[in-house]
Amino acid sequence: MGPQWLLGHDLRGSTVGIFGLGNIGQMIVKRLMGFEVRRFIYTGHSRKKAGDELGATFVSFDDLLEQSDFLVVAAPLNNETRGLFNDSVFDKMKKTAIFVNIARGQIVNTDSLVRALRNKKIFAAGLDVTDPEPLPPDHELLKLPNAEIIPHLGSATIKTRNDMSTIAAQNILNGLEGKPLVYPL
Repeated sequence: MGPQWLLGHDLRGSTVGIFGLGNIGQMIVKRLMGFEVRRFIYTGHSRKKAGDELGATFVSFDDLLEQSDFLVVAAPLNNETRGLFNDSVFDKMKKTAIFVNIARGQIVNTDSLVRALRNKKIFAAGLDVTDPEPLPPDHELLKLPNAEIIPHLGSATIKTRNDMSTIAAQNILNGLEGKPLVYPL
């Protein structure tokens, strides 16, 4: 093993793309600011005031794919996003890109991701979620040296779980009282 073993890409000076600039996407941008990221970009249905406030640039989906050194998926799963990240999407990304999914596994076509990683269409992937979840022990994604997978731990802090419980309880109370839900499904 030489001095290049286990080297990756630096956030400093990079372009970080956010797919899903909601509350979680915004928090990701805030947390990454200290790493001297050169540029934050995001896509969606329209430009967001929060994006402007964070200094993030609104771009098309294709531009997000083509320009991102790191692409973080933080969007909800719906009919529009289900299976969105497929062969044609990974083909548009930089060969040096790192793909990170913290949202929902079904947003990504797992077979397409495996092909993209195996064929070096993208550099690496970091996954908090997969499809299926959990992956079978013999799944190819678990064997790839350029894929890091954690077992859906993105919300595994005491504060986050307490906040989730409070929001769920408030939603129940609001629903019973006929008030708008804090986070409707």
